[in-house]
Amino acid sequence: MLSRALGLMPVVLAAFPLSTLWAAEGQAASQAKVHCVVDISHEFTFYFDGRFATNYVTPLGSVGVQNWATLHKCDLSNANLLVLQSGGTPCPYLPEDIAAVRRFLEAGGGVCVLGDYALFRDEKEYRLNEVAKVLGAEFIAQAAAEPLKAAPELKAEEVRTYGGRTIRLETPADWQILIQDAAGRPVMARRAIGKGQLLLASRALAGHQPDAKDPINAQWWQPLLADLAKGKPVEPAKPLHGMSPENKTQKEGLAIQCSDYLQPLADEIFAIYKRCRPAMEQLLGVPPAKDMLTTLILLPTGGGGFSSGHAIGLGVWWGDFPAKRYGMVELLGHEATHSWVLPFGEPMWNEGIATYVGIRLGQELGYKAEADATLKGWIAGARRHDPDMKKLDLAAGKGIPHEVAMAKPMWIFEELRKERADILARYFQLKRKLFDPARVKRYTADDSVAVLSLAVGRDLFPWFQSLGVKVTRSGTTVAAP
Repeated sequence: MLSRALGLMPVVLAAFPLSTLWAAEGQAASQAKVHCVVDISHEFTFYFDGRFATNYVTPLGSVGVQNWATLHKCDLSNANLLVLQSGGTPCPYLPEDIAAVRRFLEAGGGVCVLGDYALFRDEKEYRLNEVAKVLGAEFIAQAAAEPLKAAPELKAEEVRTYGGRTIRLETPADWQILIQDAAGRPVMARRAIGKGQLLLASRALAGHQPDAKDPINAQWWQPLLADLAKGKPVEPAKPLHGMSPENKTQKEGLAIQCSDYLQPLADEIFAIYKRCRPAMEQLLGVPPAKDMLTTLILLPTGGGGFSSGHAIGLGVWWGDFPAKRYGMVELLGHEATHSWVLPFGEPMWNEGIATYVGIRLGQELGYKAEADATLKGWIAGARRHDPDMKKLDLAAGKGIPHEVAMAKPMWIFEELRKERADILARYFQLKRKLFDPARVKRYTADDSVAVLSLAVGRDLFPWFQSLGVKVTRSGTTVAAP
């Protein structure tokens, strides 16, 4: 238990042996290779799926990989830096996981724990604290007051943050506080455990953009991570491999991957997939393209999913699953559509059509009230920016509000569905027939309107132009009716 009251806890920027952390020119003194494993088995985010390493590890000439498997099953034998991170998820850290982290530290490994206190729905515990408390600290709900102040040893000209929260230390004398907030509360702290080094820090001190274009604080993060890793030798020439989810099964032609943490939900999600698959084939009029949608990966997140073409990933707590079902149906329809439309993605309504298919799938599978409310909400959001749906250009690509990019396509297909109830099926059947990748190399906004015109049976170019969408017949080889 952490017995000290936060207000009485002394916060001291104590001396710490960081003499090898920076050379005179401010560069990392040690050139030892960092072999970094970033754990995404407890929370999947696009940022930690490679982007964190891009910003802070690979610029050192080092290697960063991801662990998707149950943490204690991850092979850390040739790693010397382990990054643990998660927000508010219900994914537990098992006793075996905590024991594996401690063994890694005692062997000289560096462990960087990035978190900010958050609870997931009715969870009573911030799960990352299951690790932090055993190691003598905890992430707490107290927001960090800016400006943040760095210890002199960090040699930070500035400390940038996206906000974040603070950390509570059980025995402050055991730690060096590297960054504190304006009220003197710890935001980043470090201590020795065995031969290794442990660093706890607010998640908000690192970047968060999925494109990895915000390497905030890189000037001190990079040498700090290198220093954390220096206590454990690795074989630089030996490749460091990430670990995929350890449970891999085949069900009716679909490969399903998940960690032990998510295995209890696998059967329920597959049952939803089994219902959705034939309904999607009927809704879209065609099966998935060859070699598409062959793998389903379960993700420890409530924040959505992804599609890579042959594989889709589904956040297992999306839409309050497993307590509720509609959200998972919509998510599965969304991600599956991204695979279904290939080999040519949709140029004007890539995300909008995917969510629309998910909504239509919900309507067809018995979740009409929830699906109708979702569709109504999206279109109302778009109308706040484009009241008559005649103003903003979907073909422009960038510069239009997200609600419009998502929902104006939904409105368009709803309008066309009044003429052709099977408009989605007719559209995708014609697209598949007319745009064979063996003969055609691209699919444009002009092409999509031409195909849609054929699907409806009338020339839609004047209508789209009246909606503010800049498409022309001359931009396509397909003859509109």
